[in-house]
Amino acid sequence: MAVAVHPKDVASQEFMISRRGQKICDDFARGAFLANAGARLMSQGYFDSISKPKGIVDFGVSENKLMFDVFEKKLAEPKIQKLAPHMLFYDVMAGNMRFRGALAEFLTERLNAAKPLDPKNLRVCNGAGPMMELVATSIGDPGDCLMMPMPCYGGVFWDVGGRAEIEVVPVHLTSKMEEGDTRPFQLTAKKIEDTYNKATAEGKKIVGILLINPHNPLGDIYSAELIMDILNFCHKHSLHVIMDEIYMMSIFDTEAKYTSVLSLPNIPDPQRVHMVWGFAKDFCMSGMRCGVLYSVNEAVNKAVDALVYFNMIPGPIQHILTEIVLDKEWLDKVFIPTKYSRMREARSYMCDKLSALGIPVRKSPSGLYIWADFRKYIQPLTPENELVLFEKFMDAGVYLTPGIEAFNCGEPGYFRMVFTVYRDHLEVGMERIAAVLKDCAENGLTKPQGANAEAPASANVKEESLEDLLGLLQGRISSSGWLEETRTQNWATQNPEALEQFKQAMKSQEGSGDK
Repeated sequence: MAVAVHPKDVASQEFMISRRGQKICDDFARGAFLANAGARLMSQGYFDSISKPKGIVDFGVSENKLMFDVFEKKLAEPKIQKLAPHMLFYDVMAGNMRFRGALAEFLTERLNAAKPLDPKNLRVCNGAGPMMELVATSIGDPGDCLMMPMPCYGGVFWDVGGRAEIEVVPVHLTSKMEEGDTRPFQLTAKKIEDTYNKATAEGKKIVGILLINPHNPLGDIYSAELIMDILNFCHKHSLHVIMDEIYMMSIFDTEAKYTSVLSLPNIPDPQRVHMVWGFAKDFCMSGMRCGVLYSVNEAVNKAVDALVYFNMIPGPIQHILTEIVLDKEWLDKVFIPTKYSRMREARSYMCDKLSALGIPVRKSPSGLYIWADFRKYIQPLTPENELVLFEKFMDAGVYLTPGIEAFNCGEPGYFRMVFTVYRDHLEVGMERIAAVLKDCAENGLTKPQGANAEAPASANVKEESLEDLLGLLQGRISSSGWLEETRTQNWATQNPEALEQFKQAMKSQEGSGDK
């Protein structure tokens, strides 16, 4: 008996993976700007003043590369190098109790917690992103939604959507200030409420909100008043609050006041508040892979305990990180002051160079990056032209992340620039940016197209001969403006009829040559 084959089954058989696996691949491909950019960086090679001077300077990946020399000495200490038998065997999947106890003590102090954190309410896994996935899976079903202020860290869509299949509903922030705002891109409880009302009216099920504090990419620190307003709103609607505080020790402004959600004494609904932190940003250790969850919700913790089976941190890594957070003298006298001093110096250098180029930057007290306004160099100001400028930077050998593609910013022209890089990278990268902007100022974002660059209307393409089509392609190739355009939008995709006619003409030509 013949069995009908679903189109998805055909694709699955072809690639020998399940429909679920194919869906994951498709979803990742649709939103993989950052992953694709990273692959491009690796294929072209990172800048090195000696071994690869023409490599790409990385101002895009949010890592702090300023502290390797300090950690090189720290990690060589005998107590950290110590290897015990228990580190090589199975242990508690959510983190051994010595590590969790050290983390609870460390976070109680650094977060200025309202009361001592209980190690029993703390969980660890291999990264803050994976921890987001575990929490999202625990509080929502596939198709449920989490609200999140935008622009935001772009990886969150994959963190909560890839396997947990939780959708993200943007709370759009813009450069245009609304009534009551004191600065552009300002988050308010009212904007969250408006987004919630609109989403629920459209039939979406909102299960919570995800906040990054300090914020990525804006660098803002949320006030205690704003956090309480949001907590009260969420309590009113029985919504979970996931507070990502992964940059809480990356506040370089000594005047800035930081409020952790765990420092608030009267959280209205503590059972629905979950704090996530990690070592990647604050400890300049993205390769160590350690994310932390603190939640007093026993049901959520049990769900994470089950899921973390797939995300356990190796015993030797837990030992190293335990020794680091327990060494308060080293933290306070060596690591933290050195890190902040270097961050301030690097940020000042980048801001001065951008100021000289006429690029406004958002004044912010925290983060490893700058939110920079390149709108004056993008004319006409469109999302497509934002990518044109992005490609110009990449071609010049410097990677910085565009606001729309990387952070779901609602308007074009903004880029995030990471300043916590090696000094020679900082200098060379800013020189390359200056060269690109000088060219844009002199020649425009896209240089004028040649007289032969105009494409015929698609309705007339069918009447063109092979010679005419080749002439059309030659004319377009001779136009540098077209070359700039096609780096981000494939000509074949935009002109399918012309492409098909060209293919048919080429086949006819090949056939006549064989006879």
